[in-house]
Amino acid sequence: MTTIKLAGCARRRGSYVVRWCVIASTFAFAAPLALAGANVERTDATVTVAEKMLQPVHFGVDAERLWFYWPEQREKLAELAVGKLKVDFARVAINCAYEREEGATNMSAYADVIIPMMKTFRKYNPGIRFFASPRPLKEAYDKEKDRELVAALFKKGNIGMAAYPAWVGGHKRILKREHRRTRKDEWARYLADYLNLMAKNGLDIAYLDLMNEDQTMWEGDIDNILYVIDRIPKRLDGGVTRPKIVFPSTWSPGDGLRRFLDSPSVAARRHEVLRRIDVVSTHNTPDSGRDKFNVADLDAFARAVRAVDSGKEMWNTEMHGWVGTRSPADDILNSVILWRHLAAGFSGIDTWLFFGPWKGAGHPMVYSNRRHGPETTAKYEIFKSVVNDTCGGRYVASATTDERIVPAVLVKGGRMLVSLLNTDGKAKSVEIKLPPGMRVHGGVETRLWEAAKGDVTPRSGRLEQCGDAQSWTFVVQAQALVHFAFDVDIGK
Repeated sequence: MTTIKLAGCARRRGSYVVRWCVIASTFAFAAPLALAGANVERTDATVTVAEKMLQPVHFGVDAERLWFYWPEQREKLAELAVGKLKVDFARVAINCAYEREEGATNMSAYADVIIPMMKTFRKYNPGIRFFASPRPLKEAYDKEKDRELVAALFKKGNIGMAAYPAWVGGHKRILKREHRRTRKDEWARYLADYLNLMAKNGLDIAYLDLMNEDQTMWEGDIDNILYVIDRIPKRLDGGVTRPKIVFPSTWSPGDGLRRFLDSPSVAARRHEVLRRIDVVSTHNTPDSGRDKFNVADLDAFARAVRAVDSGKEMWNTEMHGWVGTRSPADDILNSVILWRHLAAGFSGIDTWLFFGPWKGAGHPMVYSNRRHGPETTAKYEIFKSVVNDTCGGRYVASATTDERIVPAVLVKGGRMLVSLLNTDGKAKSVEIKLPPGMRVHGGVETRLWEAAKGDVTPRSGRLEQCGDAQSWTFVVQAQALVHFAFDVDIGK
C-alpha cells in the first residue's frame, strides 16, 4: 500500500483513489475496491454539509399486506424486518375481514397471521411501535366464493379502494343508500374496537391512520374527521390510550394538496386542523420509478404543511417508486425518491412493501415463499445502511454543485451518514466538506453499490487518517451510490 503526501493532503495510488484532506498527515485505505484510472486531482462536484440540523427522521417497514408472510418463515422474516433492520415502527393492517358484516366478528382475521407476526416482531425488537392502517375492503372478499355477493352489494361488482367495511359508511360504490353517507359513530366504534382488541392481546398501537388513499369516507368535510378523533377515546377500554392520529394518506402529494389542504373545509382553518392531527401524511402511489417521480408536487405539499407548522410530523406512509426488485441497478438509482423525500422535509418514511412473492411483482424488499428465501434486495441493504446508523436522528442540510450528485446527510448523536448518489453515466470526483468546527474521528466506513456491477450488498471499505479530518474527495463511479458512515465531533 503506497501513500503519497501532497501539500497537506494524502493520495493513495491503487484501485481506490481518494483525497483525504488533513494537516501534515497521511492515510491508509483498507479493503480497496476496483476504481482504476480515476484522477483525484480533478474535482467535478462539491457537496457541502451545513451546520443546520432539520427534521427528525423515523423509518418503518410495511407489513400491511401479508400475502407472502408464510408461517414457516415467520422467525426469519421478523428478524430481517425489525431485528437486523433497526426501524422504529412497523405498519400493520386493520383488517376488514374481522367485522366485514356489522356485529359478526371473525377473530381468525387477526389470530391466524397478523397477531402472531406482531408478537414475533416484538420478540426481535421489544421497542417496535405499531402503526395501524385500514387495509382495502376488497381483500376481505374471496374473488371466487364471494363473486355473487360483491355483485349484489357494489355497483358493477367494483368495490374500489375503500378501506372500511360497507356498514361503516362513506361508500360511493355501494348499492344500499344508507351506507353511502359517512356513519361517524360507527366509524369511531370500529377503530376503538380494533384498539381494544389489540390491547387484549398485549399489543399497543402507537399510530393510527384514518385513511388509506381512498378519501371518500370523510366526504371532504374535515369536521367528520375531527368528530371521529374526539369520539375514539370515549370508546376505549380502561388503560387503552388513543394513538397518534395519522391523516390523510392521500394517493399522491398533489392529491394531498387538492383533496386535503386546499379543500374548502380545510383551506380556511389549516392551523386548527393540523393542530388536531399528529402526523400529516401522503403516499406517492402514481410513481413507478425515478423517471415518473413528481418532485414538484412533493415539494409543494411539504411547503404548504411547513408554512402552517414548521415542526409538524410529515410522513410518506406508503412510499412507491423506490421498490425492491430483482434488478439491483433499479434499486440503486430509484433510491433518489428516498433522498428527495428527506430533502423536502419528510420526517417519516414507511417502505412499501416489505414481504413479497418469490416469483411475482417487483415491489418487495424481501422475497420469500414456503420453499425459497428469504432473499433481500439492494433496496433492503441500502435502507438498512441508513436506518441502522441514523433512525431516530435528524436530517442535516447539504448542498451540491452538480445536480447529478444527489446528497443526503443524517446524524444521530455523534454518528453521521453522508449518502451520495451519482445519477450520471460517468464517474464523478466529489469533494465532501464538513462545516467549520465539525471533525471526523476514528476513520470513515464506506459502503458502495454500483449499478453496473449489480451490487445487492454493499462493497465495504474504510478510510483511515491521522488526526482529525474535515473534508475529503472520493470518486463515485457512474450510476453508483456510496454511504460514508463515521463518528463526528460537533462543536465550534
